[in-house]
Amino acid sequence: MGEEFDGIISGVTSFGFFVKLAESLAEGLVHVRDIDGDYFTYEEKNYRLRGERSGKVYRLGDKVRVKLIRVNPEKSNVDFTIA
Repeated sequence: MGEEFDGIISGVTSFGFFVKLAESLAEGLVHVRDIDGDYFTYEEKNYRLRGERSGKVYRLGDKVRVKLIRVNPEKSNVDFTIA
């Protein structure tokens, strides 16, 4: 927990975005509730999330740095937040 990784956004949904890690090709979720400081709106046509206040955009194919915050091996879930 707490380790940081480089990855690429591989999917975007209304509840967050999926990140595929560059080194291991493992995939996990950055849930919108785990992104501090803003409320993000899903723009389905553009496959992106946009911050209401900041204007920060997360879109399909973007490179991101993430931090591991949760692992649930029973459900094969990996959760990240933005590093």
